[in-house]
Amino acid sequence: MHARDVSTPEPGHRSPYRPTHEAVPGISAGPTPSHLSPVPSTTLITDSYREGPRKVVVVRGEVDYETAPALSAALHEALRASTEGVDADLSGVAFWDCSGLNALLRLRREALAHGKTVTVRSPSRMVRRVLTLTDTSPLFLPPRPCRRATEGRSVTPPSRP
Repeated sequence: MHARDVSTPEPGHRSPYRPTHEAVPGISAGPTPSHLSPVPSTTLITDSYREGPRKVVVVRGEVDYETAPALSAALHEALRASTEGVDADLSGVAFWDCSGLNALLRLRREALAHGKTVTVRSPSRMVRRVLTLTDTSPLFLPPRPCRRATEGRSVTPPSRP
């Protein structure tokens, strides 16, 4: 799998919803030397591939307000490139907040306007928790196949005793 998009926060910005790491006793908590680049607190990697008339977007990493714009861009690009819609594989998501949910809801609204659908494949525990708490998981289920009558035959309901 090739990395499609890597998003890191701007230097000096930190999500207010993430706990800060306490300083280790005996180690200076001073500024980072300029020759060392700080490790980003959040990383998001997306990749996509075609599966029939749909696009599958595989997401790994953390989705919060810093990385949600990159997720949203990858999802919208996949939606434009698909004929039926987008399947989001969120099994590799380690952190998910309302920013990720809002990105999915906006994508769903756009997809429905174009006669397409958005489904969530194998959500991670974090994603499943947010979708369950907000009661939005049914919005991202695959559409049920319609039951069609066999051609040339009339279908009658079973009689009741």
